[in-house]
Amino acid sequence: MTELDVEEIDPLERLISKLAAEATHDAYHRAVATGHTLVTAKAGLLVRINPDGTETPLSVLRAKHKVQAGSVFQLRSPYRS
Repeated sequence: MTELDVEEIDPLERLISKLAAEATHDAYHRAVATGHTLVTAKAGLLVRINPDGTETPLSVLRAKHKVQAGSVFQLRSPYRS
């Protein structure tokens, strides 16, 4: 098996994020079309979207941790000790 170079990997990585975004968008529209109530983040709020299309703000979203741009930090799994 041959290794891919950066010029070959970059377009593939962009394709993954594009496909994930499209799948999420499609799932949202399928849920709306079937009359489900959805909860989503919108403009700094947690919002319930009702089957009739009305939106109900549930709470203000606050950042749990303030992170300065360019800083590096480690994420820990809640399942690992």
